[in-house]
Amino acid sequence: MKLLIVALLLFSLSATAVFAQDQLDDPWKAFSRWIQMVKDAEQTYKNRNGHYGDLATLRKAHLLDELVFEAGPSSPAKGKTNANFVRKQTVFKVTVSNNGEHFRAVIGNWCASTIVADDRGYERYGKELNNCPPVRLPLQDGPEGPIISVAR
Repeated sequence: MKLLIVALLLFSLSATAVFAQDQLDDPWKAFSRWIQMVKDAEQTYKNRNGHYGDLATLRKAHLLDELVFEAGPSSPAKGKTNANFVRKQTVFKVTVSNNGEHFRAVIGNWCASTIVADDRGYERYGKELNNCPPVRLPLQDGPEGPIISVAR
């Protein structure tokens, strides 16, 4: 019986490690989970307030507390999984229509694949942000590093 318990513990630990590694190897899994978190948070917020909220509002209402948004050049605490750690360079936008009746969420990597979803059932996995505008030099320094001047 003890051998069975030890085997189950080892299996669950290795499965957790594999899941955490999958999150690092395949951002789609993390982005999909995060989009679902946003949808759930929006539904809760709308039920409470009668309208949807943008990202700042959802965070202020503590409806996205499972996500840890990177504030600076750091990484998640040691021993914690990266699955809910939103790196600073991640595109994570939640916008709301002027009347608060509709929301749109975009999560992804700049100039790479993204997930887009809204309250009307639209969900798209693609390369929406892949059409990166050309960079015009010179680069100017800003408080958070170089400012990239984008040609329009």
